Amino acid sequence: MKTSSAMEVAAFVIGTSGLISVAEVCLGVARAIDGVKAFKEETESLYAIYNFEQVRLTLWIAHVLGVTHSPIDIDTLQIEERHLPPVLTSASPINLHEPLRGALAEVARILKKLNHLLDKYGANDVSAARRMQFQTKVFKEGGKDEVRELLAQLKNWNDSLDRVVESRMRHHLVSNMHTRLLSAAQTDRELEAIQGAAQGTHPSLGHEAAFRRQLLSIENQSDGQPSGLMVPPGDISPSLPPPIKSGTLRAMGRYERLGERPIRVLQEWKHGQPNWGDLERTTATTRADRLASVLRLEHKPPKLRCLDLIAYTIADGPQNRLDFCFLYRPPPFADGVAPPLTLQTALATLSERRRPTLAQRFGIAATLAESLLAFHTANWLHKAVCSANVLFFADAHTEAPDFRRPFVAGFEFARPDTVRDLTIEGSASAAGFDAYCHPELVAALAGDGRGRRRYQRRFDIYGLGVVLLELGCWMTAAAILKSRQGMAGTRHDHLLETASVSLPLRVGTRYKQAVCACLGWEEDENGDEAGVETEESRRQRQRQRQRQIEEFANTVVAVLRDCHCTL
Repeated sequence: MKTSSAMEVAAFVIGTSGLISVAEVCLGVARAIDGVKAFKEETESLYAIYNFEQVRLTLWIAHVLGVTHSPIDIDTLQIEERHLPPVLTSASPINLHEPLRGALAEVARILKKLNHLLDKYGANDVSAARRMQFQTKVFKEGGKDEVRELLAQLKNWNDSLDRVVESRMRHHLVSNMHTRLLSAAQTDRELEAIQGAAQGTHPSLGHEAAFRRQLLSIENQSDGQPSGLMVPPGDISPSLPPPIKSGTLRAMGRYERLGERPIRVLQEWKHGQPNWGDLERTTATTRADRLASVLRLEHKPPKLRCLDLIAYTIADGPQNRLDFCFLYRPPPFADGVAPPLTLQTALATLSERRRPTLAQRFGIAATLAESLLAFHTANWLHKAVCSANVLFFADAHTEAPDFRRPFVAGFEFARPDTVRDLTIEGSASAAGFDAYCHPELVAALAGDGRGRRRYQRRFDIYGLGVVLLELGCWMTAAAILKSRQGMAGTRHDHLLETASVSLPLRVGTRYKQAVCACLGWEEDENGDEAGVETEESRRQRQRQRQRQIEEFANTVVAVLRDCHCTL
């Protein structure tokens, strides 16, 4: 099929019958091929390849045709008209665009043939005997090659469907496919299948799966496997954290190993608690080592916007306190001498002439949201999202802060999002950090009598919402709250009211909607439970987590990206 890049999606009116045929066969093949997940080696790779294309087609139908709810009855395979958008319920689709209808029909034909092959080779039956028979027949009778050929055809037709939408929509569909597949994969075997199947066809997805596998490997290390990244405090200068009264635990410094030239580094310090016992000290040290291993990883996803770690050290502080220092390499474009400018400082001190443009502010907002999405998709929590942890380095040539390339810092509190990893108390590194904390988190830290609560993804999202509000108003959260001093309501009420009233006039309604969504994000499933999960609760938590991550991608990340692109 040949399609023109000038075609507009709005010109398409898709017939109900065409959509039904595609949706029915998608469901049938998905149920049939699901059994292949029980097989090994190449059959597992076949499932992964199919899953890529099935997800792509599902997202295309949802975002381009507007069918965002599941309209299919699993038992009857019927689509109820009340679930379809008005344009799809016409009894006589006289405006149906024939090339696109032909593409959907061809996709349906391929999927039906795949379904037939899987039935033929016994993919619907996952008993041990049928698995053995399937593997024998599919490879010895040439079924593997036939399935691979059909999957290649399906990819080609999916590519054709993608080409009839604008580049911004294509980017959104690809990004959502990656998010859905990676957030659903929880084991190394699942990620390995994605990584292998993505080679050659979806290389960036393969890179992200490889990075997630490295994270899992680090998370699953035994406590007796140090990373080798810890260096003596004497190797760094300064070797002590800045005084608390300075308001920041971040400083430029030097790192010098014996016999090597010193290099400039950005130091980020974290204070432990004086009252830590042996268990807490050991746990904190082990977690710092694993976090250093994560931040040292090469080939991190570009959207993860964190600096590359060189090493870390642990120093003895006053009152038998442990102080941790993470050493980062400044980005290549920076001069390596000037300390980075934080967003919090920029908001408070930059003159109007030196401030980022509106387009740059939208770009910063989209980049920060994408970075948090990448972190959550990788199954980690940041735990310190605030404007003091958004950094801009001065360009070595212009000596001006590069607002096009923000970096996210403050990872010294980060940890995996699992029930076995509890938060270890420490001192927040940013002044006024409470303003970025969800009301429930503030209450828990203040001792509201409900006991210790687990940190949740929505607490990170709430902090992002406050940062986005600051960007939109170009005021610090502290200044916003000070301007409403004496008014009735909680701190959260004041921030939400400011977002609702001030943002539409300054940065538009859609930006305001993304901010308000962050400030009102729903509770995580089993977010406050500790201990060992049952298998069923684990699956339920994983399904809810995947849905929440996809919703964040659509209601926040995609909206902010559109705000940036439409200027």
